[in-house]
Amino acid sequence: MKKLFFSIVFGSAVFCANALDFSAGIGGSIGYIFLTATDIVLLETDRRKINILKNTRFTPWGFYAFFDVQYIEFNLGFKSVLSKYSGNEPIHESEYNFLNLGFKIKYPFIIDEDVIEIYPLIGLNYSIFVSGRSTDTPDGQVESSGRGVLSSPNLYDIISLNFGAGTDFFVNIGDFYISGDLYIRLQFTYEFQFNTEIEKEMVNSIKSRLPEGKFSMFKSGPIAYLAVGFRFYSSNRLIF
Repeated sequence: MKKLFFSIVFGSAVFCANALDFSAGIGGSIGYIFLTATDIVLLETDRRKINILKNTRFTPWGFYAFFDVQYIEFNLGFKSVLSKYSGNEPIHESEYNFLNLGFKIKYPFIIDEDVIEIYPLIGLNYSIFVSGRSTDTPDGQVESSGRGVLSSPNLYDIISLNFGAGTDFFVNIGDFYISGDLYIRLQFTYEFQFNTEIEKEMVNSIKSRLPEGKFSMFKSGPIAYLAVGFRFYSSNRLIF
């Protein structure tokens, strides 16, 4: 999956070499992710583990820089995922930090030239685990871990697929030289996360102990993005 991700990024960069528009900017994101799992009769330890996961909500947020080449947006940034258990059992809360690489393929429709564009989009993100911290709620103990500490940090890396839509509002600031090329970008997506390697191990472990071997789980939820960008090049004319 990782090789596929980087292959798609490389192919997209080649495709965009002759793009008519080029822009860049910075922004932030926030979302709400929940877990869905197959309801089956499990051993008590597995049932408790799955019930905890199903009652845990994940809140990803972060900051990023993006580079836009008309039909594709590339982004690089920091993402933190806060998890909080909402059930009755004493359980820890955690925070995981990631270096996030991603891109979105979009097809813009011009509603009013140099004023507003809207577009559907599909995207892929690869979140590389950097560090994490867990807090044991009953006694307040904190456990921290970093990528250099864990023997297999890639077990926590996340790959996710996004579907959604976005809009760019171009800002007219009068007679200044950047008139019409500064814009605000607003995007809403629904994200589907592939199971991490450590989650795959847990799923396979549970399936191996079931008579029919049927069990699955996945995480998904809405993500909102807000950014400010500047168009450097458009329709074969150089802004600077």
